[in-house]
Amino acid sequence: MSRRVLVVGCTLIAGALTWLGAGAAAASANPIFLPNMQKEAQTQYQIWENHVFAPVGKLQPPAPPCPENGWLPAPFSNCGLPEFPATTLPYPGNMAYWGGHVQVRPHVYLVYWGWGEPGAFPANEPCSPETITEGTITATLPCDPDGAGKYTANFVYQMGGTQWEGETTQYYETVSGSGGTYNQYITNPQHPLAGIWVDDTNSITNLPKTSSSNPPGPTNTYTDLAAEAARAAVHFHVTDLKDANFVILQPPNYSDPNALASGYCAFHDYVVPKLEGGIYDGIKPEDISYSNIPYQLAINQNGANVCGENAVNSGAAGKLDGFSIVVGHELMETVTDPGAEDILGSGTSTTNLGGWYDPFDANENGDKCAWVGENLLTGQGPVTPVPGAMGDITGNGGQTFAVQSLWSNQAAEGAGYCAGAGTDLPQPVPSQ
Repeated sequence: MSRRVLVVGCTLIAGALTWLGAGAAAASANPIFLPNMQKEAQTQYQIWENHVFAPVGKLQPPAPPCPENGWLPAPFSNCGLPEFPATTLPYPGNMAYWGGHVQVRPHVYLVYWGWGEPGAFPANEPCSPETITEGTITATLPCDPDGAGKYTANFVYQMGGTQWEGETTQYYETVSGSGGTYNQYITNPQHPLAGIWVDDTNSITNLPKTSSSNPPGPTNTYTDLAAEAARAAVHFHVTDLKDANFVILQPPNYSDPNALASGYCAFHDYVVPKLEGGIYDGIKPEDISYSNIPYQLAINQNGANVCGENAVNSGAAGKLDGFSIVVGHELMETVTDPGAEDILGSGTSTTNLGGWYDPFDANENGDKCAWVGENLLTGQGPVTPVPGAMGDITGNGGQTFAVQSLWSNQAAEGAGYCAGAGTDLPQPVPSQ
């Protein structure tokens, strides 16, 4: 199918994907992964090949969705199946509110874990200290050869107040007060960056030896990352955990070892006990939102980067595109769904910790628009200029950053679409 058909055939695309989404799996109590570009492309190509390209579709609708607590028995559930990932075109359908909290006043804490430890960067890369100054916040990275650490801090500091981040302000949490129940909406603060910690005291060298499949404890990747997030909460003396996101940034040689093997670039999760096989049991403080950010330039396959290098901009200008695209994806998902779709309890007695996500395919505001516009065959940039595609935004400090669009329930006159990256759907012509 030609790229032109993908652009103009919106009705066909929406119909096909709605059919798929209607049978997708419900949310699961697991980290919310951002698949890498190549995996996204392969997934979408398989969908088109099996359902649209074929004279007779080979895909069979899966069983209806079920609560992630697994209460509905077979054959009425498909519990255990992963959620459908977003593809190079958005998944249609608006997100719903599930009752959990949102981050009304978002605060982002950047943790550069192990960037100064011996062996953190390849030996052939020149290493010199990099001072980061963001308003009143100052930190020094012992090593930042690609400039990725400074670029990421600049992005987080400058993203506040932009139209892109403003797409989250349509979402809310429902709270009860003395005057009754009301909706409290997410705000778009000018500078959401609340702190930077360069942590070379708590060694990161164990992280590459961990695995996501190991039992809970220091050899489990998720346990190890959450423990660092908990240390960060103590380091920053954070008392408002509800609005805090601890972003664990890793250097290339000590990054999450599961990212490439599992086909993801990053994830966010919520630290509560007695969920996800107990991987967060015993971690204090509880109720922490954290984002796992491996070194994006280190996630490569067949000699090509699969996490956003040059996804929007070509040459040297686009080398760090993946850092702002991926970090932005995780930050905005955490703002609108800090509870990461988790459900406490069982049977008919449950509590939803999740905020906003799609009721059919469990995708969050970032998932629904992930990697939109990437080349379907190569899984690489440059981006194709379809509505809702990745694009550049200008931060409040004047610097340009590559971002993906974010799902807006208000776009397309309330039908919903990806927005905020400068690639929005054209506005309807006003009636005369």
